[in-house]
Amino acid sequence: MKKLLLCLVMILLIFGQACKNANTKSRNVEGSTQSRVNSESLNINLDKETKANTVDLSSSDTTRKLTKEATISFETNDYKTTCLAIRELIAKYRGQIIEESNTKRTNSELEAIYDVRIPSKSFDLFLRELESVDGKMVDKRIKIEDITADYLDVQSRLKSKKELEARYLQLLAKATKVTEMLEIEKQLNEQRTEIESIEGRFKFMQHEVANNLLHITISETKTATSGFFGRTLKAFSNGWSIFVHFLIGLLTLWPFILVGFVIWFISRRYFRHKKDKRIAGIGQL
Repeated sequence: MKKLLLCLVMILLIFGQACKNANTKSRNVEGSTQSRVNSESLNINLDKETKANTVDLSSSDTTRKLTKEATISFETNDYKTTCLAIRELIAKYRGQIIEESNTKRTNSELEAIYDVRIPSKSFDLFLRELESVDGKMVDKRIKIEDITADYLDVQSRLKSKKELEARYLQLLAKATKVTEMLEIEKQLNEQRTEIESIEGRFKFMQHEVANNLLHITISETKTATSGFFGRTLKAFSNGWSIFVHFLIGLLTLWPFILVGFVIWFISRRYFRHKKDKRIAGIGQL
């Protein structure tokens, strides 16, 4: 009987120890699984970001994105009137002068250069009306570039980065551990830096598409130098210029001229006085 009781006690002890080991193993597996889930939630892998970068172009704005740059050169007899007319035309079409220069050449001719941004929707109308401005258009060049592919690529990258930022914000709201919060905030800062860079590029491209660039040069009409009348007019002009330069040269040398005149005047009086004395001596003899 004692042996039977002893066997039952041993069986109960073994069974209890087995149950305890099973519970411990179950808790360890559950803890490991939970840790793996948290790690996977915190570290969003690159595969998700790569999938987010794939954008359905059928839902995007597929309108062609064009940038235009034109170069226009004018020659005019009425420099001030032409410059004023072009400035008024720029204001009419809500353009913006981004750079302006006025130069006087060595031949005394005036030249003005304007770098202008014109809204793309009014660009063609502006060019047509520009041809009616007083003066002669001697050069007209227009360069058109299609940046649709680059535009959609930057737009796609910006969209995916913002979606990724939103997912990090959701994780941050659910995080309970300080280490998780710090890791998520680090990832958020990196995403925001990239978003700012891409946004700057995207805004620049939008501005380039919405406002076309125009270079305008205005210069006075050159004086005719061919033929009899042209050559005669040039000869008179050159002669007058030489005479003016000669007078200016004399004015520059006035101290030497004055000193020479004084020396000549004193020498003349001296020799005249000496001559008079000689004549007087001969008369006394």
